[in-house]
Amino acid sequence: MTAPDPALERRVLDLFQVVLDLPAGERVAWIEAHSDLESPLRERLLALLDGDRLANLRTGGAVDGIEDDRLPERIGAYRIVERIGRGGMGAVYKGERDSGDFAHTAAIKLIKPGLLSERLVERFQRERQTLARLEHPYIARLYDGGETADGAPYIVMEYVDGQPILDWAEDQQLLRDDQLRLFGHVCEAVAHAHRNLIVHRDITPSNVLVTADGTVKLIDFGIARPAKEAGVAEPASPVASLSLTPGFAAPERMTSGEATTSGDVYSLGKLLEALIAERDREHDAIVARSTVDALRSDTEAFRSKLPVAAVNGGRGYLARKFVQRHRLGVGASVAGLALLLTAFAFTLVANVRAEAARAEAEQRFRETRSIAKALLFDVYDDVSKVSGATKARERLARTGIAYLDALATDKRAPLDVKIEAGRGYLRLAQVTGDGQSAQLGKFEEANALLGKAEAILKPLHAASPADTDVTPAYAALLIEQGGTNIYNNSKPELARAQAIKAQSLLARFVANDAETARLKALAMQVEGDSYLWADDFTNAQAIHERVEAFLTGLPKPLQGQSGVMGVRSSNLRLLGEALHKLKKADQARAVLDRNIAVARATVAPSACNHASTASGLLSP
Repeated sequence: MTAPDPALERRVLDLFQVVLDLPAGERVAWIEAHSDLESPLRERLLALLDGDRLANLRTGGAVDGIEDDRLPERIGAYRIVERIGRGGMGAVYKGERDSGDFAHTAAIKLIKPGLLSERLVERFQRERQTLARLEHPYIARLYDGGETADGAPYIVMEYVDGQPILDWAEDQQLLRDDQLRLFGHVCEAVAHAHRNLIVHRDITPSNVLVTADGTVKLIDFGIARPAKEAGVAEPASPVASLSLTPGFAAPERMTSGEATTSGDVYSLGKLLEALIAERDREHDAIVARSTVDALRSDTEAFRSKLPVAAVNGGRGYLARKFVQRHRLGVGASVAGLALLLTAFAFTLVANVRAEAARAEAEQRFRETRSIAKALLFDVYDDVSKVSGATKARERLARTGIAYLDALATDKRAPLDVKIEAGRGYLRLAQVTGDGQSAQLGKFEEANALLGKAEAILKPLHAASPADTDVTPAYAALLIEQGGTNIYNNSKPELARAQAIKAQSLLARFVANDAETARLKALAMQVEGDSYLWADDFTNAQAIHERVEAFLTGLPKPLQGQSGVMGVRSSNLRLLGEALHKLKKADQARAVLDRNIAVARATVAPSACNHASTASGLLSP
C-alpha cells in the first residue's frame, strides 16, 4: 500500500474544514465546482464527506439524505414518539415504553437492515457491550438492545434532554468557576471509562450534553473501543477521520494512529480550551496534562486558587497564588502599613514557605486518600475473588482504615472522604464477622466496627438527608446491621426495623443501576429473612416472592449483573426454605431449581466469582 503524502493530507484536512462550514446541501457542489482541485485531492475530500455522514450517524447526529419520513410505530417494547436525528444508514428515535410494566422514556438508535457490513455490525454490537460496562451519573446509560423483525439492530439508551456543553454554558452565561466545575464532571466521567479500560475516542462539545438542572452527560460511545484492543487496526488513510471530529482529535488519530487514553486527554484539553475563551499560563499548563486525574486535580486547584501542580512556577508563583486568595487582606496591608514594608516582606516569605508546605500537604492528602480507596475497594474486590483470601482481605481493610482514620478525623476532610471511612469500617466488619461464610467469626469485634461506621454515617445522613452519596451508604449500613442482628445477635425484630428503614431511604432512588437495584433487593430480603428466623413462614414467603418479582422486573442488562444475580440466588434459597417449612414441597423444589440455575449462571464467567453465593449480604 502506498504511504499517504503528508503535504496532501494537510491540504485535505484544511479544505475539509472549509467544506464543513458550508450548508450541508452545498458541500458536494462546492467540491465539484472547483475544477482547479487535482483528482486525488477531490477524491479524498468526497471520501471524507461521506465519512462525516457515517460518523454523525454513529454518534446519533443528523445527516442529510432522502429517507422515509414515516416513523416506526414500535421498536421492541417502546412506542416511537419522534425522530431525534437521522442519516443515510439509520436514525435515532425518542421512545416511550408501553409494555405495561413501568413508564420509561429512552433514545433508540436504529440501523437500517442490510446496510451494515459484517465489520460495522460487530462495531455496533461492541457499542452495546461497551455501554453496558459503564455505570456513572455523568455517562448516558444503556438500557437494552436487540434486532427488529426485519433484522435491523438497535440499542436503547438513556434519553438525555440537554444542550451541548458550549451552548449551555453560553446560554447560562457561566462564570469561570462554574465552567471549571462543569468540566470537572466531564473529567470524572472519562476517568470512570478509563478505569474500565474504555477509550471514548470522540470527546467533543456535541457529545457532552448538559441537562436543565446542570447535570453533565457524556454520550455516544459508538466509536469507543477497549484500550489496546487486540486484532483491530485503524485504516491507514484519511478515511480514518470518519471516527473522529477534526479540531478535537489527537494528532496521532488524525494520522490513523493507535487510540489510547492520552487521545481522550488531548480531546479534554481541547474541550477546556473551547469552554474557556480567555486563558492564561495556568490554563495552558492544565490543558497539557497527560492523565485525566491530573487534569481534574489541577482544575480543582485552580478553582480553589491553590497552586496548579502543572505550572511548577517556583516561590514567586506560590506567592502570587497566596495573594490571589488573600487579595483584600494583602491590599489593606499594603495601603495601611507602608512603614512596615520590611516586616511585610519577611511575613510574605514566611507565608510563601507555609504555602509550599500546604501545597505539599494537599498533595499528600490526595495521595493518601487514593491509596486508602484503592486498598479498601479496588484491590479489596480483586483479592475477594481468590478462594481462601479472608485473612488477606482483613489485612487490606485494616491497612486502608489506618489511612482513612487520619483523614476522617481531619476537620478539613471533605464529605466523600468521611463516607469512604464509614464504608471502610463496614467492609472490615464483613470480613471480621458478619454471620456468614468467608469471615473470621469475631462477632463482638464486628459489632464494634459497625458501631464505628454508624458513628460516621448516621450524623452525615442527618445533616444531609438528600445527599445521593450519603443515603445509599447509610442504607447499606442498616442492611448489614440487619443481617448481623439476625445471624449474630438473634434479634430478628430489630433486624426487621433496620431493613424497613433502609427500604424507606432507598425509595426515592430509581433502580436503574446495578448497585441501587442490589441494595433495594437486599433491604427487602433482610426483612423476609427476619420473619424466617421468627418462624413466621407465611410472611417470609410473601416478602421473598416480592423480592423475586422486583428482580425479574428489572431491565435485562441489570438482571445479568453479577451483584444482582447474587442477591437473586440467595433470595431464592430463602424462599425455598420458607416453602419447605410450609410443607409446600413441590413449590420449594421448583424454587430451589431456579436458585441452582441462577447460581450456575453467575459463576459461569469465572470460577473465582463469588458474587452469587450467600456468603455475606454486602460482601464483594
